[in-house]
Formats: sequence, structure tokens, C-alpha cells
Amino acid sequence: MRKLIIIIYLIFIIITCYSANDRLDLSIKNIPDSLTKSANAVIRISTTEFEYKSPIIGIEKHAIAITVLDKKGKDISDFHYSGDKFRNLKNFSGKLYDADGIFLRKFKLSDVNSTEWSSELASDAKHFFFDCDTPTYPFTIVYEYEVDWKNGTLVFPAFVPQFTHHLSVEKANYKLTLPENVEFRTKTINYSAQPKKTTTKGISILEWKVENHKAVPDETFDPDLIAYIPLIYLCPKNFIYDGVPGNISDWKSMGIWENELLKGRNQLSDETKAKILELTKNSKSDKEKVKILYDYLGQTTRYVNISLGIGGYQPMPAAEVVKTGFGDCKALSNYLKSMLEVVNVQSNYTGIKLDESDKTLFADYPNFNQMNHIILQVPLQKDTLWLECTNPRVPFGFVHNGISGHDALVDTKDGGKITRLPDYPDSLNIEKNNIVIELNPDGSANATMKKNCHVKVYDHYDWFPLASNSKQADYLREEINLANVTIGKIQTFEDKSPKPALFINYTWSTPLYGNKTGNRLFIPINPYRSINDNLKKKKRYHDIKIENGYKDIDSIYISIPEGFEIETMPSNYKISTLFGMFNSKLELSGKGILIQQMLFIPSGEYKVSTYPELVDFFDKIGSAYKNKIIFRKKTA
Repeated sequence: MRKLIIIIYLIFIIITCYSANDRLDLSIKNIPDSLTKSANAVIRISTTEFEYKSPIIGIEKHAIAITVLDKKGKDISDFHYSGDKFRNLKNFSGKLYDADGIFLRKFKLSDVNSTEWSSELASDAKHFFFDCDTPTYPFTIVYEYEVDWKNGTLVFPAFVPQFTHHLSVEKANYKLTLPENVEFRTKTINYSAQPKKTTTKGISILEWKVENHKAVPDETFDPDLIAYIPLIYLCPKNFIYDGVPGNISDWKSMGIWENELLKGRNQLSDETKAKILELTKNSKSDKEKVKILYDYLGQTTRYVNISLGIGGYQPMPAAEVVKTGFGDCKALSNYLKSMLEVVNVQSNYTGIKLDESDKTLFADYPNFNQMNHIILQVPLQKDTLWLECTNPRVPFGFVHNGISGHDALVDTKDGGKITRLPDYPDSLNIEKNNIVIELNPDGSANATMKKNCHVKVYDHYDWFPLASNSKQADYLREEINLANVTIGKIQTFEDKSPKPALFINYTWSTPLYGNKTGNRLFIPINPYRSINDNLKKKKRYHDIKIENGYKDIDSIYISIPEGFEIETMPSNYKISTLFGMFNSKLELSGKGILIQQMLFIPSGEYKVSTYPELVDFFDKIGSAYKNKIIFRKKTA
């Protein structure tokens, strides 16, 4: 009996010590204050391991403990993994702890939801997700999971310990295991330490680690998160993907591999070739031929995404596009390329990242991670065209917002070559409002509006002409900073030149334009503009980056109501700063007041020390936009 008591006592001591250590490890009290500043969540420990067994097979393992400090960090705690025929979630477990690190409950693979739903026509993607719902904060969730890699490896898992804003990292480790003779490449960003390397029996193990990285706050006009966080990208030089071997030693070799995937996929029937020749027989230049076939592509095909195995990189044959009438970015670009070959016009299959802010390819690190879209380059004698083959609404010759100014991998006959696409001067990106407002003595108003949207502003409105009348009206109503606005008849016109424009004409009315108090009407000088960019008068941490410059031009004519006169009117105002310029001018014109305002914000990058000047500039613009005219009822 005494021995039994001793054994039970020892077990109790062991359990108590284990629980104490568990609480000690995961209690929020153990998080350094420096890691809770600006943080909604903290990575307590994260380990990523990837064992590269062969060009076809690998095993990926993760263990991560995330302490969520408040409700804003909830999304960081949710589990998500996107698999496909190359990667499959094999094992999963989760453990939930309270703020003191006390264990609450456990989750298993059966608790993870999965779906094969996709917006794509054909995809082998399978998405795994688990929502970590808990009624109290803070809490800690610990995930452990394993992923089987099969059918080929283009890249190794990246080391991204700090994957979002307002997330700090206590400890994160990455371990890569692979045969000693396997050549691979790395790209490090904001990381300078060399990996720890050991080799045993022909197997190399490389380890990287990150410790005590503070959270990165999300600030208005902030450079991309990648500017501040440590990142390591890795990939093998030689690979096999869905049975197709390749080499990616440089961008040139990557272009060669992609060109190989196009071989034999340009074949068109004699009937299709005859149609192409008939369409272009009266063309006076190669550029005219390209436009005719570009328009024909838009008229006879539609975009659908197809990502099955190697089909994520290899287009379906051009003849299949003719037969089905659809294709993804790869297929439609290849089809137009094939049609241009029939009329002896050279073009180049081109990879690019479809993203307005992520524009630069790593010159020293060729990779598949940085591109998600295919377009077509047509190098003519006096001009180079960059054609978006998935959207027939993109005007011919216009380089739309998703690709303008981006690096692209142009696959020439000699291999891949990085080329920067053209961009547009900020001064061309204009939104112009021309408004005539008939103001009535009771404060109601009727307005006629003409809106012009040019170049990049046009692109932001490209959906508008196709929207229903009710959606158009809802959108236009939201642009007006007045209550109870009724939108009248809407008309749209498009200039689809290489520097396109959209013209929107409509009428609107409101029972009360501004405020009426006694014998006075308080009238906003510009109901369309306000400045609300969440610029706060507090310490700024990061430099300033204004991605896209623009110009707003407003001309507003407000009639003076019968029986009223002007009591006060804002003075003219002009300001010019490092960040742009603003003009506001009011003058009497006939029986009303003409208001002319212009704001120009250029793109640019600025030091954090200039932030107070930026805040002051925007405050002054905001005040100018909020100004009011006061009309007073005439006395007898």
C-alpha cells in the first residue's frame, strides 16, 4: 500500500509539473511586452519541416502555437490549407488553451472542413479549413499537421513566419532535408543569417530561425508588408512536375520550359486559317491585323479558368478553344498567338503577376511564385502591344491597371526575358465632375451631372457599363455625401482608345441640399468629395508610398435660390506641397456661384519624417471640401 501511495504521489507530481510547465509556456504572461505592441496575435512557436525525398515526393510538417490577444486577431487563428493533386493534407490536430495556458479542448482531422468547390471551370484544388471559435480572449491555439507532396515539386514551402500585419513572432524555425547532391536556390528578404547545415550519410539538413520579431502595424499609404518581414523562398533547380521535367537555373531557362509546353498547341484547322485570312485580307498594317484578330477573339470566346495538373501551366490546344469557345488566360493567349502566326505576325507568350501593387520580379531568383497570369506581347516595328486576352472589354492598346508598370517574363524563341511594361503619367488618371445644381428656396435641389473617367480611373469603372441600372444608381448615390438622394436617368458612353475614358451622365435630386435653419441655407460647396484616408495624428512607423497618382477636377454651378442672397462664401484657396497640390476657387457667375476645385496627388515614396506634412495637407484639403456657402433670405 505504501508503495502504491508513493507511485500515485509521483504521478501527481509529474502531472502537476507538466501542467505548470504547460501553463508557463503558453500563458500570455510570458509574452514580452515588445511583442504585444501593435499586435493582435503572437506566434509563440512555429516549426516548418520539409523533407524532399525525390523530384516527385516530399513531406511537409508544421507545428504552430498562436496566441490571439483580441478579436481583431481572430482570423489569424483560423486554419486553412489549399491542396491539389500535388499536395494533400494527411494529418491534423489542434489544441485550445485559455489565457493562462490551461488546456481546454482538442480538435482532430474530422473537425476540419474541406471543399472542392472552385470558381474555375476545371480544377483539382481541395481547400481545407477550420474556424477557431471561442467566446473569450486572449486564447492560444496549437496546430500540428502534415502534408504529402506527390506528382512533382516546382518549389519548396516558403518560410513566412510573419504572414500578416499586427502579428509578432517569438520563435519560428524552418528545416529543409534533402539529398546532398540536390541543387536548389534560395531568395532571402529581410534575413541575413546563414542557415545551420549538417550532412549525414548523403543527406543535408539546413535550418533557419527567426526570434522576437515585432508586429508590423498596418498604416495608410504603407509599402507592402514584404518590405518589413523576413522571408525565404526556396526551389530546386531541376524538377519534375506532373511527369514533365524542367530546369529553372535562370529566367531564360524558365522561358525555354514554358515554350516547350506550347509546342504542338498552335495547330489550327484549314477552315479556321481561311477565316483568319478572310478577316484580315484588307488590313493595311500588322497593327490592324492584330486589332482585327484581338476583336475576333473577344467576340468568339469567353474566359474560364482551367487548372488541372500540368494544365496550370500548359494551355489547352488552340483548336480546342475554337471548338469549345472558351479558355483560360493561357489558352486564350496561345490561341491569339496561333492566329497571329497565320498572318505572319510575331508574338510572345508572357507571364505576369495580376496585382496592382506587386509589380517587381526578383531579377536574381527565377521562380513560379511571382506570376499568376498570362498575356500576349506583340512587338511591332513602331509599337509594342501588351494584350489582355481574357477580357474583351479592355480597349485595344490599353495596358490595364492590373499589369501596367509591372515586370513580366516574355518567352521569346531564345528563352525568357524580364521586361517592364509601360505605365501612364499620373496626370492622365483623371476623374472629372461637371455639375449644375438648381437650388430651390425650400432647400431642395435638382442636379445634372457629367462624370468623365480617364485611363486608370476608367479601369476602376470598367464594370459600370455592364451593371444593372439599379446597381449603377446605388453606386452613384453612395458617391454623393447627402441624404435622401434620388438618381434619375443614367447614360454611359465609352472612348475605347489606347487612353480610354468613360462618360457617365445622369440627374439626381434631394429634398434638402445641405441644412436649413430659420432664414438661412447652409450649402456644401462640393457634395462629391471628402478626404477620409484614416491618417492619424500619432507616431508613424513606416515610410510613405502612394502607389497610384490621380487628378480630381470638379466644376460645380449652384444657382442662388429665388428670394435669397449670399451671406458668406469661402475664400479661394491654393496649396502646393511635396505630396501634391490643391486649388479651390469660387466666383459669382450669372445667377449663381461657380465652384472650381482641383486635387492632384502624384505617386511617390517619401520618408517617414514627412508624415506630419502629409497629415496637414490632407487636413487642409478635407476642410476645404467641407466648406459651406450660407444663403440668407432677403428682407423686405
